[in-house]
Amino acid sequence: MYVSEIIPFRRSKSRSKVCLDDGTGFVLYNKEIHRFEIEAEKEISDETFQEILKEIYIPRAKKKAMHLLEEQDRTTVELEQKLRDSGYPKEAIQIALDYVASYHYTDDDRYARNYIRYHQTGKSKKRLIQDLKKKGVSDDLIYQAMEDENETDPKEQIMKLLHKKKFDLGNSDYEKKQKEKAKAFRFLASRGFEVSDITECVHIYQREIEEP
Repeated sequence: MYVSEIIPFRRSKSRSKVCLDDGTGFVLYNKEIHRFEIEAEKEISDETFQEILKEIYIPRAKKKAMHLLEEQDRTTVELEQKLRDSGYPKEAIQIALDYVASYHYTDDDRYARNYIRYHQTGKSKKRLIQDLKKKGVSDDLIYQAMEDENETDPKEQIMKLLHKKKFDLGNSDYEKKQKEKAKAFRFLASRGFEVSDITECVHIYQREIEEP
């Protein structure tokens, strides 16, 4: 394991990033870098790296993972990315992920079901699936959770959202009415609803508010 350079953190003078020649790296306090005699353009022995993992990174990564999950529920992929962004080496990240999973603190199936139940009134089925895929939930878990948890009708969702947002489609000024209609379309499309459903529901909503 060859150290290509050591880069001090601008926002934290007490820490630096140890950059390796394979493009990876990890963050340590400067006193830890000094303790393990890590220097730029020199090798780190496997024994030294294992000691760093055992004494510093594995306990620290577990603690960080627990803290992140206390803030909010996360998928395994989201948690992994957070740990990677914090500068933990991949070996410590995997052990931390296994640790929290062993206590069921991470559970992608539970996450997907909770996400669908909480967001299904304001987002389309298509948007829910897209969101969960971005969060790293597997297709199998997503589609099973959708089948079990999604109880909404897209047209009912659209009508509720139109009434909730109170789009002014009954305005007597034609130009203002068209702008408000375009605003409603953009709002609903951003939530993943089909154009045909949006068109039908907007027309129904408009007739409702125009009736005396």
